[in-house]
Amino acid sequence: MLELDAVSAGYGRLQVVHEIELTVGEGELVALVGANGAGKSTTLRAISALLRPTAGSVRFRGERIDRLRPHQVTRRGLVHVPEDRGLFGGMTVEENLRMGAWTTKGATVKQDLARVHELFPILAERAGQAAETLSGGQQQMVAIGRALMARPALLMLDEPSTGLSPKLTWEVFDAVKAVRDSGVAVLLVEQNAHQTLTIADRAYVLESGTTVLHGNGPELAGDPRVRKAYLGL
Repeated sequence: MLELDAVSAGYGRLQVVHEIELTVGEGELVALVGANGAGKSTTLRAISALLRPTAGSVRFRGERIDRLRPHQVTRRGLVHVPEDRGLFGGMTVEENLRMGAWTTKGATVKQDLARVHELFPILAERAGQAAETLSGGQQQMVAIGRALMARPALLMLDEPSTGLSPKLTWEVFDAVKAVRDSGVAVLLVEQNAHQTLTIADRAYVLESGTTVLHGNGPELAGDPRVRKAYLGL
């Protein structure tokens, strides 16, 4: 579904990622883990066309997308939820969710809202509440729900557990698994390596902008190199 072939990218003269090789298959939950500054967010930005790769190619469902504009990538079914969530704080929960439906036909909005409410019942209860008044975990649910309103085939999440308590982190991770189980592929970027690897079908470990390990998620969680470098064990 998604293929990165020797992708390099950065900001101006600063090269952050170097010849990244990465794939995500249909319905897979793939994790991208590593320390701060490893290039995880930059990789997502290169995939969603927020950054133009300086080398290599990005293909989605067989089509090269690294020369497209971000809204064109979204229309093709690849949706990116950034680390800062990007919510409209003064707008209600439902208004934020409906903003995600701009790429779909109006007739499907009610159905898609029902799907999001089934995944996150609290959002139905808080439909008329301003997004900025929600807890961090609830705001993350709105961000994921808004992305789902665009009917993605692949959902990319950047550090969804940032600022959350351990309990809320597991709630968000459970939601990520539910999204995967619904048939939507997920590319999950996280610094919280242990929890991420335990739920991932496959995972890539980034170090200084380069992929240093790749394999089954739970197996990588038990790899001595990963445990020492990222899990503190």
